[in-house]
Amino acid sequence: MSKRIFALVIACYWAAAPVLAQTDEELQELVEESEQEEEDLERIPGADLPGMGDDLVSGKLRMPSGEEVEKLRISQDREIDPTAYIVGPGDVLQLYIWGEFDLSYMLQINPEGNILIPTVGAFDVSGLTLVEAKERIFAAARDKYPGVDVSITLASMRFFTAYLTGAVLREGSHTIHPAMRVSDLIEQAGGFLDELRSSSFEEEVAGKTVTRVRQIIKKATARRTIKITHLDGTTDIVDLPMFLATGNIELNPYIRMGDVVHVGFRDQVTYIFGAVNQEGRFEFVPGDTIEDLVTLARGLRQDAPLVKAELWRFREGTEETEVINLGDNTIPGQELSYEKIRHMTLQPNDMVFFRARSLWQQMPTTLVYGEVNYRGRFRIEPGVTRVKDVVALAGGMTEDASLIGAKVIRSKMRTRKDPELARLQSLRRVSGLSDMDREDKAYLKTKGREEKGKASVDFERLYLEDDEEQNIPLESGDVVYIPSKQRTISVSGQVRKPGLIDYRPDQTVRYYMEKAGGFTHDANKGGSRLIRGRTGLRVDLENDLIVGAGDEIWVPQKERVDYWRFTQSTMRTIAETLTLVVLVRSF
Repeated sequence: MSKRIFALVIACYWAAAPVLAQTDEELQELVEESEQEEEDLERIPGADLPGMGDDLVSGKLRMPSGEEVEKLRISQDREIDPTAYIVGPGDVLQLYIWGEFDLSYMLQINPEGNILIPTVGAFDVSGLTLVEAKERIFAAARDKYPGVDVSITLASMRFFTAYLTGAVLREGSHTIHPAMRVSDLIEQAGGFLDELRSSSFEEEVAGKTVTRVRQIIKKATARRTIKITHLDGTTDIVDLPMFLATGNIELNPYIRMGDVVHVGFRDQVTYIFGAVNQEGRFEFVPGDTIEDLVTLARGLRQDAPLVKAELWRFREGTEETEVINLGDNTIPGQELSYEKIRHMTLQPNDMVFFRARSLWQQMPTTLVYGEVNYRGRFRIEPGVTRVKDVVALAGGMTEDASLIGAKVIRSKMRTRKDPELARLQSLRRVSGLSDMDREDKAYLKTKGREEKGKASVDFERLYLEDDEEQNIPLESGDVVYIPSKQRTISVSGQVRKPGLIDYRPDQTVRYYMEKAGGFTHDANKGGSRLIRGRTGLRVDLENDLIVGAGDEIWVPQKERVDYWRFTQSTMRTIAETLTLVVLVRSF
């Protein structure tokens, strides 16, 4: 063995001689040191080095097998934070040293927290983070072998026992590894338990003992106040909902060996509603602020600027609530400054309401629907954006679009009251039409047929004749409607087959009446009308009239004569006339 090492050293010497220019004395010291190290290694049994054998000392790694492979796979199924990971007994570190020579060691921390590096020494790494342990080993290796490169990695993690109590599915001890966090331990235990508690009693029924449940209580788990008690007696509080809301990993720490984790039941809550991403009830922790509650609710909605915020708080000792307006905005509709209220401290059972106004309510928009390619609201510049502009924003009209019946509705005008119309409608309800003169009746009839808010726009002239007078500027809240082409003619009333008939261009009334089976025996032919779909105008029904798309043929029923009432009325008139004649002659 010594000869082999001596030959290796000589070879290294001659390779490095031009650079190092070592003397014969230095070479001899190096040879003697190497021989001494070899003898020391031969005196150390492999069993005295946990996790290390002769194959590792010689630079050959022994791959784990069987159960060790499974443990290695389980323990390395996730990334770890080397600044937070605490090394301990059972952890295995891989040490590589290379440069003038190559060494590879698999080092296992013993139950006392020590690690032994052959030719370097033993070191206490208990309680150190992985980063701190690496730094200590690195410094020792470089001191022993200056000029070499050193690499240290965590080869596999240890397994240990932690304890879980309280509102979880499976209480008790659990075998875990140091990369498991509080949420992992709870998941391994089957998750949280919204416990069902019951009290029962026994009673005699028909000579038999029957157990009956008296009460069942369901409680929610306290997920924001999970308590961890460490072996040294110190405690930590874990807030898992806040961890899930923020992603702050420090709120979901690693489990240490011997930790006791307790999950209780929550006693106090707060509420949040309105312009947040997740409304509802959340566990209350003393010191919570509005910002904490908003964070648990997954933040404020970005599409809904705040205009008002309220805090509903129960008055102490009563069931009455006090409504507290938050913020100092004094102008109606003014956006609320969240920064000024987010630090306000909450109390148990507080309810926070965020009132918001949608963006489409703030910006001027026009609604376009019907036969356009993209229906919906489009932002406009009031008084500048015109009908054609907004139709173009909607992707233009479809092939099924009809200019006949297309319209612009001024929504703001639909709610405007017409005092005269209201007066006449009230008069009609009270006394009917008898007390109205001809002008009032005409006004009532005209307004009754009028579509409220409809702007005067002729889409046929606008698009077919390029009449820019029809291209009116739009206002916020306007509605542009493009109907579908009418493909049927409606025939209703006293015909044999009333209903819809497919439209044929340039066909007359005669054609559609034949399709409808003709008049019935009680049809009022003289009162029949053709109602123009384009204008709503009623014209007398004539066989040679050309029927347009969307027109309607209406045939009313004959008025039936009540002959008995007619006879009574006639006889009364005759009697009155004869009486009048007799009276005249008597004078």
